[in-house]
Amino acid sequence: MLATVSSNALPVVCDRLERLLQVRQLPLVQVHDLDELMAAPGGGTGRACRIYEVCDLETAARLLAVDPGMAHVLPCRISLHDRGGVTTVSTPRPTALMPLLSHSAEVSLLARTIEAALCRLLRGLR
Repeated sequence: MLATVSSNALPVVCDRLERLLQVRQLPLVQVHDLDELMAAPGGGTGRACRIYEVCDLETAARLLAVDPGMAHVLPCRISLHDRGGVTTVSTPRPTALMPLLSHSAEVSLLARTIEAALCRLLRGLR
């Protein structure tokens, strides 16, 4: 798991992530507001939690050309959740996950590329 912690509130970190995605030209596929979603059936977590789905289209296309079965790990998911005014940001390590699902050396290489991009994003959120 790649993770970082910010002393900023969740909305501030979400805004910063969205700006970083624009600057780095990484498409934002979808944002899920889990607390809002779970509150609909009467539940709710009581904690703010967002999941951002992002995708480097060029790298994703290369990954799918090597192994179309890797589609189920795309797009990459970055979770942000609030713990009393401190925001934790985390994402699974592609270098740990993808080799479990494919034995291709090229998939492992692409996993390193994807992970490096995710690390750069997380460093920008500190």
